[in-house]
Amino acid sequence: MQNDNSTTQKQIKVQIVDDSAIIRAILKQILNNDSRFLIAGEAANGEAAIQTAKQVNPDLIIMDINMPVLNGIEATKAIMKEAPTAIVLFSTEDSARYSFEGINAGAVEMIEKPDLSSSSSSFFNQFKERLYSIGSQNKRISIPKKKEVSTPIKINSESPVILIGASTGGPMAVQTVLKGLGKNIPAPILLTQHIDVTFAKHYTPWLAETTGLAISFGTDGEVCQNGHVYVAPPDYHMTVSQNCGKYIINLNQEESVHFLRPAVDPMFASAAKNIGKNSIAILLTGMGRDGADGCKLLKNTGAFTICESEETCAVYGMPKAAIEEGGASLVLPLDEIGDYVKQMITSQNL
Repeated sequence: MQNDNSTTQKQIKVQIVDDSAIIRAILKQILNNDSRFLIAGEAANGEAAIQTAKQVNPDLIIMDINMPVLNGIEATKAIMKEAPTAIVLFSTEDSARYSFEGINAGAVEMIEKPDLSSSSSSFFNQFKERLYSIGSQNKRISIPKKKEVSTPIKINSESPVILIGASTGGPMAVQTVLKGLGKNIPAPILLTQHIDVTFAKHYTPWLAETTGLAISFGTDGEVCQNGHVYVAPPDYHMTVSQNCGKYIINLNQEESVHFLRPAVDPMFASAAKNIGKNSIAILLTGMGRDGADGCKLLKNTGAFTICESEETCAVYGMPKAAIEEGGASLVLPLDEIGDYVKQMITSQNL
């Protein structure tokens, strides 16, 4: 069924790249039923995808990974050099671990390839919204040239905790922030990232390898250590409490929030309740409004909240909602966030 609001929204040009003619046909049928999408081109391998991208200049490319002639990872690298645009990698469980190579190559997001012949209409609607949120911004996530970070405020805490929330476009954004924080940051880092279960088990090793930080899924009752990144595990909300000056991770399977589990808001809300002004919260790219209410709660307790600016967001939904709610202490481009927070924390000891 055609989206009722599609006539008032920008139409985006889509290129479909998959060696399966059946998959391409099903994708075309799904997207052709929504006037927000225009199928601008298709290709059956990575080499043809590069040439087609140059010809049609799409807003969004849906790219399979395993293909003959040239795979999706190598094609992504070439397209980002020759005809940069937003690329979503379409992956199976067998190729999921390679998706992060595609993120390193410049892809915005990865989506698990479902059984397109039997998925529900609800799935298709969510699938299209996810694609549209990326393609409509038509952004190549390029990190701006390094600038000198503005003088950060000092925090009134000797034991801060850093909280990060991210969704669509988040893997690369999180990686950038963690690199900015550095290996010896004197604070624990709690991360809630919306990510398909298929990719979750490959996420923490990739982050650890590319940032040099100690990274693991949080476990219930675990005591947080400085310089360690704790990632919310699939299907669990991760919250934080405090006991005798130590920060403790708590996991639960309570109701989904914003149709998500894990969600950012439970983590932020727990920090507002249990930690308050010792918290530094960072809300990065993502569709929807998860994290917006939590940012406002944190800011109201005296915590410091940073939202990623529109110029570097793959999808501006989550930071925008937090800013509009009055939940942002500061708005910064992605490449400045990690350094800013590091200086906030380390400058108190100077």
